[in-house]
Amino acid sequence: MRAFLSLDLPEACLDALVARIGGLRAGRRVPPENLHLTLSFLDDQPEEALEDLHVALEALSLPAVPLHFGGLEWFGPGHARMLAVVLEPVADLMTLQSEVERQARKHGLRPEKRPFRPHVTLVRFRAKMSAEDQGALAAFLAAPPVVEGPDALATSFSLQGSALTHAGARYQALAIYPLRQPG
Repeated sequence: MRAFLSLDLPEACLDALVARIGGLRAGRRVPPENLHLTLSFLDDQPEEALEDLHVALEALSLPAVPLHFGGLEWFGPGHARMLAVVLEPVADLMTLQSEVERQARKHGLRPEKRPFRPHVTLVRFRAKMSAEDQGALAAFLAAPPVVEGPDALATSFSLQGSALTHAGARYQALAIYPLRQPG
């Protein structure tokens, strides 16, 4: 099963994140219910390996993660493949990401080796964008909408299953792990 670990975004953040892309008329928007911060992409894994990882993750006791959203950036080699909002790499976020990856490796999984850059993907682009889409993206990046925050507190993370369809990826939470609330 194709899987990844993600930080669950509070519902209160979703509208403000969607507002960040304003009237951009290029690419394919990520549906609000699919917005997440990937902690570790695990790729295709046997269910038994995911079950072992699940047991280890259930035993973790880590603090809730303050989310401090920054500006928009585009990701992709040579040209935009996705537009994302970046997050400040606060200590609790970096500790959580490091620990879930450590647990994955400890249980025989091989997470993606790409360096962790905390972000939430908002829009995806085809490998070959039309001239019209390139122009729309360039104009948007020159003057993106100004949307403050939304700073928040993430109180859980998830083991997600992912199925690729012609309409895009479909995610299913296989397990949700609470993070300790302050106070």
